[in-house]
Order: sequence, then C-alpha cells, then structure tokens
Amino acid sequence: MKLIILSGGSKFGNTARVLKYFSDRLIELTGCEVEYVYPADYKIDYCVGCHNCIFLGETRCPHHSQYAPIEKKLMEADGIILASPGYMFSVTGVLKSFLDHAAYNCHRPKYFGKKAYILGNFTKWQQKSVFTPMETWLSGAGFEICGKTYVDMLPFPLKESELDKKRLKLQKAADEFAKRLLSDKPRKLKFGDIPIFHAFKTMSAIAPGILKADSRYFSDMNAYDRKKRWYVPLKVPFLYNLFGRYIGRTVGKQIVQMVDEERMKRADGRVFNEL
Repeated sequence: MKLIILSGGSKFGNTARVLKYFSDRLIELTGCEVEYVYPADYKIDYCVGCHNCIFLGETRCPHHSQYAPIEKKLMEADGIILASPGYMFSVTGVLKSFLDHAAYNCHRPKYFGKKAYILGNFTKWQQKSVFTPMETWLSGAGFEICGKTYVDMLPFPLKESELDKKRLKLQKAADEFAKRLLSDKPRKLKFGDIPIFHAFKTMSAIAPGILKADSRYFSDMNAYDRKKRWYVPLKVPFLYNLFGRYIGRTVGKQIVQMVDEERMKRADGRVFNEL
C-alpha cells in the first residue's frame, strides 16, 4: 500500500514534524509506503482563470505540464494525506495554486477507490477556513475522506505535557485512518455526494457547446441515462437519489431562466457577457 503525503508546508517546519509523527504511526500500523510530495518543488504558476481545464479539458491548461506529475503520483497511489499549515486563514499559496489547477476534478472526478485524510497545523480559530479548500477538493475529486484533524504547533518552547496532548491526538487520528485503510468495506456515500453529480450532469447537458469536456465525460459514462445514479457503481440510497434528481432539475430550471436560448444554441466555447 502506498500513500502520498501532499504537503503545502515546508520540508523543515512544524508541519513537517506533525506529518512525520503521523506517518510513522501509520507505517507502524499498516506497513504502508509513504512518499512526500511538495507542490513548491514543481514551480506551478498561478492559475490564470482561462477555464480551459473545465471547458475543453485539463490538457488544454497552459500550465498542465507543471502540475500533471503530481496528479500522476496521486493516481498511482492507494491514498493521500493532504496537509497544510494555516496561512491567513487558508491553505498555503503553493497548495492553493495546485488545487486551483486541479479543480477541474470537481467537475470530472477520477480518484475513486482512493482514501484520504486531512491534516493541519494551525490554531482552532483557523480550522474551518483551512480545512474547507482541502475537504472541498478531495470530496469533489472522488476521494473517500476518512477523517481530519489538526494540532497547533505554536512557535514557543512547549511543555512536555502539552506535547503529549498533541502526540495523543495524532496517534488517535493515525489509528482511525489506519483502520479505514485496512478495511475492505465498500464506501458509504454521504448525502451531499449525490447532488453534485446531478448538478454538473445537468449543466453539461444544457450547455454542451461550452462545457465540452464535461459533456464528453458524462456521455462516456452513460450518465444521461436515468438509471445512472452516481459516477461509479456504489449503493445510492433511494432518498439520496431522489434529492439529487431534485437538485439537478432545480439547477436546470434556474439556468434555463437565466440564459439566452438562441445564444446558448450557437455557443462554441467560453462565453463572455458585456455589462
């Protein structure tokens, strides 16, 4: 079993120490192999907002060659630990740059069958805002999120009693993740997983001339067939599916009410509207 530790932190700071303690425990419990991947090593330029990745396909991104090697490593691994310190109540800039470029996965997820854990180094006041971009991307990209935790490694000489509290918290988190990694139980979908599938499927059906890559993606998996309940064959509870279809219809109605039907029919690629 191989895990990728994708860290937005430095190789020598407190976040690196948190990750080593956590991963050492995982290795002890599962015998897994770990590889550290730092987006800072890949010199990824800032996303320019061209939306080529979403409209045309990820290979049309002008920076595709810069972040594709990271995605290749993620695809070849069994799971991921996604980590970041808190920078201005968010993830670090280098990690955010990777997530911006890989955000197309939230339209066309592909990391099914891979388990993930989110780890942070920040204070309790930052946890919601730092966790959100990591959790949103992992969930949208198809990962099974097995948990999340954080510790606040303050830049002060801490008492051993305080460090013991952090060690115990990380041990419990690693034990939780190890148990999920070793389990062969099928993934249980969450209520929020289903509406996203129906919403993006509906949008690509309404605007195939704009969302070309999405349209191909959903067509290839036969998603426009009403019998298709999710991206991959997993049990979708009846009420989850019912609500998902409702969201899809609602999204469709709202878009139809807003768009110029004739311009939509002629649309070929990205559309700009003048105010």
